[in-house]
Amino acid sequence: MFKAETIQINPEWQPLLKAHKLETVAAVYDRKDGETVTRSGSTEVRRIQLGDGSETRTLFIKKYWISRNAQLWSGLFRGVLFGQSKARREFMNLGRLRKWGLDAPAPVAFGEERRAGCVVRSFLISEGVRDSMPLDRFIRDWLPAQSLGQQRALRRELINKLAAYTRRMHEHHFVHHDYFWRNIILSGPTLKQFNLIDAHKGRVWPAWSEQHSRAKDLAALDSAAPHFFRRTERLGFLHACLGRKKLTPQDKDFVRLVLKITTPMRERQLRRVLESRAVA
Repeated sequence: MFKAETIQINPEWQPLLKAHKLETVAAVYDRKDGETVTRSGSTEVRRIQLGDGSETRTLFIKKYWISRNAQLWSGLFRGVLFGQSKARREFMNLGRLRKWGLDAPAPVAFGEERRAGCVVRSFLISEGVRDSMPLDRFIRDWLPAQSLGQQRALRRELINKLAAYTRRMHEHHFVHHDYFWRNIILSGPTLKQFNLIDAHKGRVWPAWSEQHSRAKDLAALDSAAPHFFRRTERLGFLHACLGRKKLTPQDKDFVRLVLKITTPMRERQLRRVLESRAVA
């Protein structure tokens, strides 16, 4: 059966991947060292350490594969045959974010293996965030352990900085489409960086058609927020995202759309935030 392979490696990472023989799809899939972070029937995320003689780099390998025929048919128009694979999309989106001056893990490489034109295996390699802490863990565990004065200051800082990051991202007409707290990674318990992961659903939309998608991003952020933040804080975040001290009638319609989208997902997303405590 006809087989083809596409590999793209960022030039600055080529020496390291070459030294560790990670230049083909088969080599990446055969890699068994490191730690499995998550795994399902057709995806796996693995954390590995690679040394270059002077320092050790932490990399994440995300693999996607087709495990049954039903996935071929359901994915035909979502990158398996037509369009871009998840690995390629995330590689490009991470590069976009960094080009715009927004924090995101460095995209190292992606690869695709096609059989009869269909992507049956693919991978993304990205650099790990130093001292990584997911935003949900910061809000749920770390923030409540601080003094009341520190909590107030950090909550204000979080609202203002995350709103500024979100506004800048949306100003580039980029929408993440999976903008939950767990997909925003801090570098240690600080608010200096907001690194976006799981960006394979991200898309640049024309200005005239992005409103609903922007609302979905904000709804994802707000889904678990009522359990941790006051109503005035949540409203202040939306004001900051929109760059308004006072909302216009159009802004109020947009906020209502955000709330309409977020309401059905609140219970499930709050449960995910609280249950992740056990595996953090």
